[in-house]
Amino acid sequence: MELIVAEKPKVTQKIAMAIGGRVTRKAKGNVSYYEIEMDGKEIIVAPAVGHIYTLAESKKSRGYPVFDIEWVPSYKASKGAAFTKPYLSLLEELGKKADRFVSACDYDIEGTLISYNIFRFATKIKEGKRMKFSALTDKDLKEAYENRSDFDYNNAYAGEARHILDWYYGINLSRALMGSLRKAHHAKIMSIGRVQGPALNILATLEKEIRAFVPVPYWVLTAEMKEAQFTHKKDKFMDEKEADGSLERTAGSGKVTRMEKREGKIWPGPCFDLTSLQVEAHRTFGFNPSRTLEVSQSLYEDSLITYPRTSSQQIPPSIYLPGIIEKLKENGEYADIAAKIIGNRWFSIFQGKKTDPAHPAIHPTGMKPREKLGKDEERLYDLIVRRFLAAFAPPAERENTTIEVDAGGEPYVAKGGRITKEGWTEFYGRYFKFADKELPEFKEGEEVGVKKKRKTKKDTQPPKRYTQASIVSELEKRHLGTKATRSVVVDTLFKRGYATGKPIEVTDFGLKVRDVLNKYAPEILDDELTRKIEDDMEKIQEGKIGEQEVTEEGKGMLVRILEKWKKNEENIGKEIGVGLEVTEAKESAIGKCDKCGGNLRIIRLKAGRQFIGCSGYPDCRNAYPLPTGAFVKTTEKACPVCGKAVVFVARERMRFEMCIDPNCPSKDKWKKRSEEKKKEDTEKTAEKTEKTG
Repeated sequence: MELIVAEKPKVTQKIAMAIGGRVTRKAKGNVSYYEIEMDGKEIIVAPAVGHIYTLAESKKSRGYPVFDIEWVPSYKASKGAAFTKPYLSLLEELGKKADRFVSACDYDIEGTLISYNIFRFATKIKEGKRMKFSALTDKDLKEAYENRSDFDYNNAYAGEARHILDWYYGINLSRALMGSLRKAHHAKIMSIGRVQGPALNILATLEKEIRAFVPVPYWVLTAEMKEAQFTHKKDKFMDEKEADGSLERTAGSGKVTRMEKREGKIWPGPCFDLTSLQVEAHRTFGFNPSRTLEVSQSLYEDSLITYPRTSSQQIPPSIYLPGIIEKLKENGEYADIAAKIIGNRWFSIFQGKKTDPAHPAIHPTGMKPREKLGKDEERLYDLIVRRFLAAFAPPAERENTTIEVDAGGEPYVAKGGRITKEGWTEFYGRYFKFADKELPEFKEGEEVGVKKKRKTKKDTQPPKRYTQASIVSELEKRHLGTKATRSVVVDTLFKRGYATGKPIEVTDFGLKVRDVLNKYAPEILDDELTRKIEDDMEKIQEGKIGEQEVTEEGKGMLVRILEKWKKNEENIGKEIGVGLEVTEAKESAIGKCDKCGGNLRIIRLKAGRQFIGCSGYPDCRNAYPLPTGAFVKTTEKACPVCGKAVVFVARERMRFEMCIDPNCPSKDKWKKRSEEKKKEDTEKTAEKTEKTG
């Protein structure tokens, strides 16, 4: 019997149906699996459900350092993983009967580790095989089965090394942080890890630069000529007297000294890798990187796109692209674009520079959605398809115009540009952003009148903060973390209260944690430590270095860090506690009480319960409710409707601002939607009751 293990239940049936033979659906409890009879042999396709095994302490402890860990069933280590138990039970039962093992999990180090743990712990099979695929179409899956290769042990070893080191660093450093804070009589869930540390450092370094920034005034001179705005060629005058002198010398007419038009080409973007998809989805839809990964994974499991966790911007020649375009032609949404590509025989695709030996760039499979997609899935799918189709089209052509005018010895310049040939931008549609700026006709040597000359005072601006997408991109540039983990790291910084807002602002607490780490354990913030570990992971994958060598070296570095930490626990706790108090006070302060003039602040209770109360209690009992379990902080804004304070609220997949008064007219629409939802639920319940008698 051959046992094929898929990474998730949703994929299991696709694999079974693609392989062929006589397929029978079976179940153990609520877990379905598939039995195939083909050419006289028995094949079972069964699902995992992500990581069925996890690392845990061999003996539970509370202190640090701790390195005595082992792989255990996930459900034994965490109540939240109880859903994995029936899947493991099925795999153990099938593992006793099977004599051949095939991994059909995602072809990356995480997917390989999932199957490797099942292979070695849930079965007694000696050797394993591997199905390699980048799309969940029948063709791809059948080819992957027919061309099974040897099990990718090096990927598994790299995955295990990563998990061990992440556990060592994450658990030990987090315990060290929280232990120090407890000594200062504070209690808070904290964490830091080998990627989280450098990520916090990048954000905090920028935050300090922004907070220390002192605006410097400068002046800009502009003038209107033929209804086009010109700017003095010097651009920024840092001395106002110099600006005044140039403005005074600017004559009432000028001579065109340069009139230049240049033709340029704008090349399409290559097909997406995961990071560029996350950046573009944030720009166009406002998706955070985790949401983009979640939605793209859903599209992949629906067989609509190829594997999203890829670093490649290239599609290899082995993938027959005209066939995909032909399939997209059958989809009304893309019929005209696909027909134009086919009609012109534009079958050479624009390739990017980034590569990935495991998977091609993200692109559509050509399959039609079986049912209506959710709004987010629909938008992301459209973005991916249009990026793919645009990569076949010729470059867009743009005319750039530069005009220079001498007005009394003072040089002024105006620049414009317009698209003269749409090329690929027609296919990319609304996702292409370019504002044409056409200038009136000027001739070299022409005399032109100068009107509305003016001096405008401006201030230099601090550097821009990172967005969630741009920090993920920055982490990739620095080779920190992986395609799948970078967005998780950013999410964790928010969960721990180190960062907040859009764009990202580091809290006082986050700054203090960074400063303390920089003082007592600077290695944790250093890119080099994490980057070396990432490089070592790649060497394990390539078979150039052993797993144990990497984990022992990482463990040794951590031991040295923790030895220094223990000597300074009390000081560390006091310093972090100060940052925590400042941040909590700042985020909890709502403003003046409209009843007694006291101070309104957020009162946080157990189990996520919270409300806004007055410092004048018990004399003043003014209070406002807040949603349970949500992260709430002040915005320092006033409601435009009633004038009361506005707070920022963040909960899973939702971020919004709201007036603190539940009876404010600004919430009338909320109440109406709530009433409609209640009515709809009541009607559905009544209908269901009627059907079931």
